[in-house]
Amino acid sequence: MESAHIQTVSSLQKRGYFYVEPESRRIKVYRLPEDVHSFIGKLTKLAARKNCDKIIIYVRPHSKEEAAVKKLYYQYEGGIEGFFRGSDTKIYADFLQPSRNEPDPANVIAQVKEMNIKPQAKEESLALGYKMKWAKEKNSNELANLYRKVFSKYPTPIHDPHYLEKLLREDTYFSLIYKDEQLVSACSADIFSKFEAAEFTDCATLPPHRGKGLLSYQYLKLEEKMRELRIRMMFSYTRAKSMGMNIVAARQGFTYGGCMIKNSMIGSGLEDMNIWYKSLGG
Repeated sequence: MESAHIQTVSSLQKRGYFYVEPESRRIKVYRLPEDVHSFIGKLTKLAARKNCDKIIIYVRPHSKEEAAVKKLYYQYEGGIEGFFRGSDTKIYADFLQPSRNEPDPANVIAQVKEMNIKPQAKEESLALGYKMKWAKEKNSNELANLYRKVFSKYPTPIHDPHYLEKLLREDTYFSLIYKDEQLVSACSADIFSKFEAAEFTDCATLPPHRGKGLLSYQYLKLEEKMRELRIRMMFSYTRAKSMGMNIVAARQGFTYGGCMIKNSMIGSGLEDMNIWYKSLGG
């Protein structure tokens, strides 16, 4: 646990201890100050003010942080190996409303495990007639338009071109797939620089172009880019009821790490998200 000289919640937020994510009514905590009990008490009050009913905390296994979180009766949801600059993390959550802590029985993970999917050999070719390029700021409008067509709801404001421009100026790489000059698929790798990790996310493909391996191809290219940037590991939160995305994760050599209950506002509402991770070495 880190000692924080200024113990106000707002100052700790500015210093990256936690993030309020109103779209999904959650707060994510990546660092804990020395006085955990006081901090969590203040955070719970902030959650009520911000209409957030889930608090998620990432801690190192067998640490003082984990012991403190357990004493507060947080619920274990999963883990990601190598998340903190090569060190593992465990993910705990507090549900401030009982209705938030109701797992979706439609989770496909049991079926995916039964398939015993083996990592596929790397494919270097796209389906005939498709081409890929890296996004630039000028692509933000068509990218936002793609996301509007695929997602009615999403945890982050990817329907907003200005938000996408901001991501493209920072540590996020978007891959774009075109068919006859039309943008039909996209993915991103969102880099967590201080953790030397990257999230494989924002995956979308228009319905007529699904089943052609477009997401798998983009993942391979994003992984190559992350290796060039010396990122240690990649992780992904996939919709628990999406057979396609969970199969993509398994085929790309990701390891299942657990399920985060009613974690993200996406599709029809708050959905369970399965945790997947993959070491890139380093």
